[in-house]
Parts: sequence; structure tokens; C-alpha cells
Amino acid sequence: MSERSERRDLRGRRTARPWLSWTAALAAAVACGCAGGAPRPPAQAAAPAKSAPAQSTQAAPPPEAARGDQPPPSGPAKPARMPPIAWVELPSGLRVATAVSRALPLVEVRVVIRGGSAADGERTGLAALTGELLLRGGAGGLPGRELLARVESLGASLRVDTGLDATVISLRAPGDRLAEAALLLGLVVQRPRLDAAELAKLKAQAVEAARDRAHEDGRWGALMVLFRDLYALPTELHPYASFGATAAELPRITAADCRAFHAAWYVPKNTVVVVAGDTTPEAARAAVEKAFTDRRGDEPPALSFTDPVPPGALKITIVDRPKSAESEIFLGVLGPERSAPEWPALAVVGEVLGGPSGRLSQELLEPRGPARAVSAATIDVAHGPVPLVARVSVPAARTGLAAQAMVEHAERLAAATPSQDEVDAAARRLTAGLGLGLGTATGLADEIAVMQALDLPDDHHEGYRKELRDITPAFAGKVAADDVRPAHAALVVVGDAQAIGPALSRLGDVKVVDPTRGFERKRTIPRDASATPAPSQEQR
Repeated sequence: MSERSERRDLRGRRTARPWLSWTAALAAAVACGCAGGAPRPPAQAAAPAKSAPAQSTQAAPPPEAARGDQPPPSGPAKPARMPPIAWVELPSGLRVATAVSRALPLVEVRVVIRGGSAADGERTGLAALTGELLLRGGAGGLPGRELLARVESLGASLRVDTGLDATVISLRAPGDRLAEAALLLGLVVQRPRLDAAELAKLKAQAVEAARDRAHEDGRWGALMVLFRDLYALPTELHPYASFGATAAELPRITAADCRAFHAAWYVPKNTVVVVAGDTTPEAARAAVEKAFTDRRGDEPPALSFTDPVPPGALKITIVDRPKSAESEIFLGVLGPERSAPEWPALAVVGEVLGGPSGRLSQELLEPRGPARAVSAATIDVAHGPVPLVARVSVPAARTGLAAQAMVEHAERLAAATPSQDEVDAAARRLTAGLGLGLGTATGLADEIAVMQALDLPDDHHEGYRKELRDITPAFAGKVAADDVRPAHAALVVVGDAQAIGPALSRLGDVKVVDPTRGFERKRTIPRDASATPAPSQEQR
């Protein structure tokens, strides 16, 4: 899940993405790879521990163990803490955040532009193509190939990530080459060539990739429909309604569009530079101030985030994949804003519904049930109501049963207060997942970049931990009653419409769309309350 978030390195090669498991949001939770609001690159992996040589016989236990004494139980894992962040604002309005990490002699730099695909307007895919063109088209007086050679000569690397709310240009370099690498990064961000010929090549590649996704990436197709259904407005297009660009939309983007987007959004007041690793705040400021010389005082454009209109009834769509033996079912609702006091409770409700020990997992997950995978997560967005999405992957023949179970569990969760044990287990799991990558410069830089894209404070982790500890079953139940209601939900199923459509019609009218033709409607299957949730043995 390309999930409206693309990643390419400086050579233009597509690289692996992590989302809400989906991205610490949807890619981490559904193994797509969206997070959503901000691009979230994977944290730097720790070196594997060396295993001891295999023994042919079991080693003798120590005397204490031989007597039956057991070592004391280990205490709870120490939570990862955000180190101090030093902030400075340059005269241009550009802000610099520095976090020191001496684990490796490297520095990680993230340039956060608070303008992602939500700012595409009528040119869906514009932010992502502009970001990629920064790296491919060259900068200043340097053609793309020469820029690549300069970066590699420093032992550095560059990449770009475009999410819903931000574009992040990332650089990794040896700590003692920060100043030189930052100069090249400043050229890429502030003086890109945005060449029309290079854009034509990028568009051709992007169109091919979009066609591949339409045919092969069911999760991408589901999220395209889910975001459109959840963020519906009567007379205008919500900035989050277009999750990604189709093959038909990308050719309309011109070099002039990219230049206008860059001029509007890549201004100092809309830019945060994050530096993490083997450096000091003084060295980071000096390097950034010398490299980022743009003095424009323009304010970035303002986007309208009108609250979307929730569906008036359960909205069911099949993203048709003929002859598919598997179905992926997505049930989405909109909850409170990210900054609302109720948001942590929404995350807890998601864990109660679809976490590893949640209700859907207990009923549907193998070996007890038919599901291959079950998950649920909130999707990080910076503005307006936050989506909560549950996902189940099942054999096609069990699609109707699984979809009905998802709807019924959502209804029960909205109708009755969850137990204290459920809430406690959900809060513990969410707390345990906070800040796992903060021990490396890569993870630290990524986390700060995400927090900036979502406009979260430096002490966000500490505040969130406290909020999770304070959530009561009654509070979680109230949030579930307000927001987790199938009557205001969107149900999107990726699978063979001919095989699964009749079973899904038990839940309501079913719209069938074709992902290979811009998600145009193929037909509608009328509601049939008498339909069985599973096909007969002869139909399987």
C-alpha cells in the first residue's frame, strides 16, 4: 500500500515500504505500507545477535535450576523515551530540530514539507511526482547523474516519501560529512530543475506502476475506495478523498504544475529540517543555515478540511478481482480528530475489535476460524476525523460469513461497554509499540518527522502513554458508541464479485467497481436479506 505514498531512491528505483501489520498506522496494521498522514520509513534494523554454536547434548542446568528454583520474573520493558530535541528557527522561518544519538557515526536528515498528496487539488499524484522529480531532475547547475555522483562520493544517500500530509526528503551521511551533504540537500529541495523531459519519463513509469497496482494490489484498490467513501462531501472534493492516482490521472500533470506546487509549498515557513545522529545542535544549525538559503517569506496555501458527511447506511463496495480465491475485507469508520481527548480511546477500541487478542481475532483467525489475517488500526491524518479500519483476509467462500461477523462485532462494541481486561490489554499493546525505533538515528529522525507532519508536540509519547493508562471501559465504550457504528461505516471487499456478491448482499446493496478502469461502477447487486452469508457446497 502503494497507499498514496511513493518511495524512490536517488536513482529512481522503487524501494520497499513498510503501513497501516499496516504503517504504524494503516500500512503497519494491514501490512500495506500508510501511514497515512506522514510517510513513515522503516526503522534501521538492529544487527542480528550471533548465535552460540549448536550443542549435541543439553547443557547441565545451574545448581539453582536443578533444585527447582526459578529466576525471578523480569519486570516490564522500559519504555522508549524521546531524547531532548533542540529547536531553532532561522530568520527565513525555516525550523531546525536536532536530536543527538551517538550509536553510529552517522547523521540522518529529514526535510519535512507540510504539503503531501492532500495538496494535490485537481491533479492527483502531483505531490508525489514533484517529490520524485526533485531527485531525478537534478538541481542547481547539476544534472541528475552528476548530482547522484556527488551524493555517492560523500557516502550519502537520498530518498523521497510522499504521504497524505507531508513530503519528506531524507538524507543519510557520515557524521563528519554533514555540512557537505547538507549543501547538496539544500540544492535538491530549494533549487530543483524540475525538467519536463525527466518528468515525462517519471510519468511513464508512474502510469505503468498504477496499472500494475490496479491489476495486482488489492489493498491499494480497497483503500482507494475506502478513502473516497469515508471522506465524501456533497459539493467539493475532500483533500483526503483521493488516496492515490490512477493511470488515467497521472498524464495530466505537467512540469508547470510541478513548478507551481514547488513554489507554493516548498517555502521556508512550511519547512522543518530534522537532524538526528552523531552531531551537535550547533553543527546542525550551521550546516542547515548555510545550505538552505531561500529567504522567501511566503505563507503556504491553506487547505479546506470540511468535515466529511458520514454514510447514511452501511456502504458496501466490491473491488472486483475475477477468479480470486481470497478476499480482503476492510471495514472503515471515521472517529475524532487526532488532537481530540477521545482519540486515544479510539485507538484502544480498534485494538479491542481487531488486535492480536481482539474480538475478531478470537472468532475469525485460524485455527479457530477461516481468516488468514486480522488487524485494525487508526490511520494517521493531521486534520479532521481519523479513520479506524479493520481488515480480515479470508478464502473467497467464507467472505460473507467474515463480513457479517465484522459488522456484528462492530455493532456489539458500539452497544455494550468493553471489559476492563480488554481495555487494559489494548492499552498495554499500544503503549508497548510506542517509540520502538528511537534507539537508532534512523528511527529517531523518522519519528520526529512524523510528529512534525502531524503537528504533534515533542512530548507526544509521554502524553499518549498517560492518556492510555487513564482510559476506562466506560470512556472506550462511549467512543465506540459514538464512532464505531456500521450504520456510518464503509465496507470494501477485494475479491471475485461473481462469487462473493450474493453473500454480501445480505448486508445491503453492493456496488461492484473495476479497479482496472478507474474504479468505474460495473453493476449494483440489490440487497437480499434472505441471501445466505456463505455459498452452498456446490457453489464453492
